[in-house]
Amino acid sequence: AREGREILAEGHHEFRFSFQLPSGGISTSFEGKYGSIRYWVKAEMEKPWSFNHKTKKAFTVISPIDINRTEYLVAVENSVEKTLCCCWCTSGPISMYARTDRRGYCPGESIAITADFENLSSRIIIPHATLHQTQTFAAGGKSRFRHSKFTIVTGLAIQPGRTANWDFQLLKIPAVSPSIINNCLIRVDYAVRITLQIPGAYNLSVNLPIVIGTVPLRTRPPNYRTLLSALEAFPRINDLGLTFYPVAPPYSEVDMSLLHDEPPPTYAECVEGSVDITEDDDDIIGDTRFTPMYTYVHDYQYQPPPAYSEVDPHPVEEEGQG
Repeated sequence: AREGREILAEGHHEFRFSFQLPSGGISTSFEGKYGSIRYWVKAEMEKPWSFNHKTKKAFTVISPIDINRTEYLVAVENSVEKTLCCCWCTSGPISMYARTDRRGYCPGESIAITADFENLSSRIIIPHATLHQTQTFAAGGKSRFRHSKFTIVTGLAIQPGRTANWDFQLLKIPAVSPSIINNCLIRVDYAVRITLQIPGAYNLSVNLPIVIGTVPLRTRPPNYRTLLSALEAFPRINDLGLTFYPVAPPYSEVDMSLLHDEPPPTYAECVEGSVDITEDDDDIIGDTRFTPMYTYVHDYQYQPPPAYSEVDPHPVEEEGQG
């Protein structure tokens, strides 16, 4: 072959190849309104006296975020209060306190929300919980933002002078992109927004920032109660059609000895759909549609924490002194 290129005879030919991805500093695949993080392979076959044959295929890369890390197991909480005024009349205050069971989640899991609402006004109010996504695109010293809403849960109306509460109200997470926090140009953040809809006035809201990860929550270990006690020392931080695919091999950062009883992860196409990866200078033959696939927990069932007890059911026996 001339110039190091192989001349192919007529017929069917297959060539195996592989590329080693960097172990760090690589961001999760993402398709946004004002930019994208995209990985693809491109192949070209030269044809003498004719146009070359080109094809291009994109694939998903996932930067791991393990929500089993201690900082993602800490609850997120916030509170707010508001007093309504109308001309010379002042109504009683409306207040709420809201909390999530932890900070880190994976798509397919449900966020357990605990909330207390107090309505001392003269108006009927309605609570809502929404999963919000904020996309930030930075370039040339300027930033652009895109805000999206996903799952929404609506509670029962709260009459004037009454209180209400949510006890582990579940908010399902669809197959969305994981949080992207390691890229200086594109960032993806999430928050649970609890809103009290107030007729004739501005709504009252609190945001509970969360992280969407890629390594699902493992089954609670036997020392779960001890873990909960340890977390109290940390500072607190103020359904859809899916296509599932075969599992991918685990990456090296996971200690597989801890996962022997856990099922392997599954993946689902992003709920925001496919994009065309053709660029202006591309002359591609074949399908150029691409949909990122992200970790998705199938058949997730929320497990409430064990009931509090002053007595440790697994006390540690102290050795006597001889």
